[in-house]
Amino acid sequence: MIRTRDPRHVKASNNDDFWLQFTEYLLKSVSNDTAKYRLSCAKKYCHVLLEENATDLLRLSNDKRIHVMKSLSNLAKFLGCYNKWKSIIDRYQLKWSNENGVDTFNKILNGKYDYSSMLDWLKQAYQTLPERYGNALLFNSLTGLRPKEACESIKIIQSDIDEYLIKDTMFLEHFRFPDIFIRRTKNAYISIVSEKILDIAKQANKVTYTSVKLAIKRRGVEMHMNYCRKIFATFLRSEGVEQEVIDLLQGRIPKNIFVRHYYKPDVRSFNRIREILNELYTVIIQ
Repeated sequence: MIRTRDPRHVKASNNDDFWLQFTEYLLKSVSNDTAKYRLSCAKKYCHVLLEENATDLLRLSNDKRIHVMKSLSNLAKFLGCYNKWKSIIDRYQLKWSNENGVDTFNKILNGKYDYSSMLDWLKQAYQTLPERYGNALLFNSLTGLRPKEACESIKIIQSDIDEYLIKDTMFLEHFRFPDIFIRRTKNAYISIVSEKILDIAKQANKVTYTSVKLAIKRRGVEMHMNYCRKIFATFLRSEGVEQEVIDLLQGRIPKNIFVRHYYKPDVRSFNRIREILNELYTVIIQ
């Protein structure tokens, strides 16, 4: 049982059996890549948990600190000493958020992150990349998925579309593939598509997230595939699509009572969204 594990085992950096068991524990809730990264962080910073001294975490950048905190949280649960970890968080006033209201406000006004700048990047990348990689970016922007989800979706469309696409509604039902799209903190449920969007996915032959990154790097373009998801949400919102619908299409189910018990979007609005996506397609390729 997890609660009988001796935390002193962590100190033995060559204790392969311990870390193997921890890896297996991680893989029950996160992807292979995430498990590898959290294992690495846990090995490097396990002394924070064992010595109850988080000074080293205070020296890290916000993003790095949050990744390490997630790793230590997993390790603490695995060892059965999560209350000790919560005590460390409180004592050192560690925060799970990487930005405050002022940071968010500044980011909104920062020209580097505004809609026009992101769209300029997407157009440049689409025109610069070989067709199949450009189509991967285009598909990502028209579905609003996370970059890795978009690449996985393309793969399924090309190999198992009958189990994936509901032709009557033209929905891609991501939830039918829970190992890929339903995770502990990041989910994708459905995407609204058209024949044009499906054709774009089919033309993005054998792309992976890694291959897209390498293709972008070879062309000397900065890697900002995460802009695709932001462009999708911003364009839909600017066209009057309700925030609740955008959240649904991007895999976010708010916890408020209104959404969970009362909000029932009109299915006819999805046809309007499909028209809006056609407009977004035109904006990107023109």
